[in-house]
Amino acid sequence: MFFISVVGYASDGTWANWLGPNNNGSIEKKIDFLSGPTAEFPILWVQSVGNGWSAPIVSDGIVYLHDRMHENENLIAYNATNGEKKWQFSYPSKYRDDFGMEDGPRSTPAVKNGLLVSHGPQGLLHAIKVEDGQKQWVHDLAKGFGSPKGFFGRCSSPLIIGDRVIVAVGGRAGMVAFSLLTGDVIWESKPYGNEYASLVPYTIGTKIFVVAFMREGLVVVDSKDGQEVFFDSFSSPIRASVNAASPLVTNHGLFLSSCYEVGAGLWNIEDSQKMKNPTFISKWQKQEVLDCHYSTPVSFEDCIFGFHGRQERGTVLRCINIIDGKVMWSTSLKGTGNLIRLGTEIVCLTEHGELIIFQAKPDSFSILMRQQILGRGRAHFAYANGKIFARDSRRLICLGISAN
Repeated sequence: MFFISVVGYASDGTWANWLGPNNNGSIEKKIDFLSGPTAEFPILWVQSVGNGWSAPIVSDGIVYLHDRMHENENLIAYNATNGEKKWQFSYPSKYRDDFGMEDGPRSTPAVKNGLLVSHGPQGLLHAIKVEDGQKQWVHDLAKGFGSPKGFFGRCSSPLIIGDRVIVAVGGRAGMVAFSLLTGDVIWESKPYGNEYASLVPYTIGTKIFVVAFMREGLVVVDSKDGQEVFFDSFSSPIRASVNAASPLVTNHGLFLSSCYEVGAGLWNIEDSQKMKNPTFISKWQKQEVLDCHYSTPVSFEDCIFGFHGRQERGTVLRCINIIDGKVMWSTSLKGTGNLIRLGTEIVCLTEHGELIIFQAKPDSFSILMRQQILGRGRAHFAYANGKIFARDSRRLICLGISAN
């Protein structure tokens, strides 16, 4: 058995992409929380926003949000300190949801090297200059690659690695890498069905791979050329199903989870001599352990914490042992939510808008703080510089949580 350390120790001052600076929803730095058990965290500012489930991101003191207001999708930049709007880029959206869900964006933008990249539900991939909100380039992935609408529109959050941005597209190519600067196509992977789980990087030595939870299962490709280095079937027998929780890279391997009779599984590197072209081996696959519907879990030491079960049928928050999949504890929070781990504590924002902080312990569930901060929503949230940035269907708020 071969394990490789993959968890970084990035600064807590930025949350510039889906799942934050370490691409796993976690920051290793311990946070000194501002309030005690009976106090409330202060809301520092509030902005009205349109609909959608796109999460805010934070970079260089600016908060970016992708939303939809009426017939336009918007990319908006706010001052992270006071919430003042810096600029707004808007474009018409023709997306209509076939199931009566929201018509706003589902994926979360990413920012790097002065460019903000977003992926809308109708398949438009935009790169916007963060200095002034002007368009750098745009691709129509539906027209250019046959990216299918799926059940709920396109929902792959852009992954920026070096000088390229990589998106799960579907259609004629499972994944496509574009030049971050020009939008030129760098490579196309083999065809896979696109899903609602976003791509994450996996660094092994000096090489960076892309891990994807596609329609067919676990796919690992080389970030330089898109060549497949590993595939394992891990899919639902039910057509009306989605894989929505992103792959989780841990020190014990790759963790995937989904509902719809898929379950959870762990893969790790089979042979340390194959790090340049790694081969993974399945360590375990189980159902009814931690079947994640749309919320990506977080890990700490030998444990994974996440929501088990279908959102519409009722969920429980669980801790499982990552090595063997054993359930350590379960508790009900009256709905599902999204998670960020800050050091040894986990921050949860439930779909009912309640913020709950609990300890990342394998033996028990212990709440440190809970506060109602928003209305209903499914969007993930961001942490940077002692502040939480979160949204529901009407508001974007900045919440002060750290005494630092």
